[in-house]
Amino acid sequence: MNRRDFLRSNLVLGGPFAAVGAAGPKSTHRIVDAHCHAGKGLNYGREGAAPWTTFNDPAWLLRQAKEAGIDQSVIFPINNVTYEKANEEIAGYVRQYPGRFIGFAKHDPKTEAGRIRSRLTREVRELGLRGLKLHAVPSPEMLEVVADLHIPILVHPPQVDPCLEVIRTHPQIDFILAHLGSFASKDWQEHVRAIEAAKRLPNLYLETSSVVFFPYLERAARELPAEKLLFGSDGPLADPRVELFKIRLLKLPPEKETLVLGGNIRRLLRL
Repeated sequence: MNRRDFLRSNLVLGGPFAAVGAAGPKSTHRIVDAHCHAGKGLNYGREGAAPWTTFNDPAWLLRQAKEAGIDQSVIFPINNVTYEKANEEIAGYVRQYPGRFIGFAKHDPKTEAGRIRSRLTREVRELGLRGLKLHAVPSPEMLEVVADLHIPILVHPPQVDPCLEVIRTHPQIDFILAHLGSFASKDWQEHVRAIEAAKRLPNLYLETSSVVFFPYLERAARELPAEKLLFGSDGPLADPRVELFKIRLLKLPPEKETLVLGGNIRRLLRL
């Protein structure tokens, strides 16, 4: 049996892939992937380098999203030393594919210290980027300009606890913790810390990408209001088709699934 016949038989018989299908899930709401990467990294053109430092082709991401039935994807740069040019590249992809991408800036609080206010202000107000992605606890410089710009911060946390004091003391800023607090479930206790913190902190939201230990996604869906969870894939290296299917497996009521799969990120971005 070839792939097309396999998918057709599952759709007819209600098999495990019936919710996805060859052309993506049937949905009456807009699906937005809140966590994707695109563009050139610090090792662009260098063979054998880690793929999150070389090039993530936006066309690759668009193909995955189309097959999954994802309407829009939030994109930001892959690893660089500084990010001014990389953020301009992201803004270019947003212009190139209107309606398909939402751009976030990325910055490093150490290598770009003292220059973040001017750069991020331009990227938001002139280039149209809608948020900030970090792999570190945000610095005071970042927090000040983010508050002025009224944009959210998506954090890939080094650990959950160091982020929480900043989140607690800046209630005017919306924070999204990527990977339910722990990329690839490297430390399952970080998932628990993130879930418990999201219960206490009104401005803290959790994003679902690259969670390997599925019971913690189920726990988050069970214990948190649906308004607290945002679907993300970490695409294109983590496959958006697979990550979306994880959300389907949660079997949320339609009104809650609508929030997780796009309503919440659209609300935070005022779309």
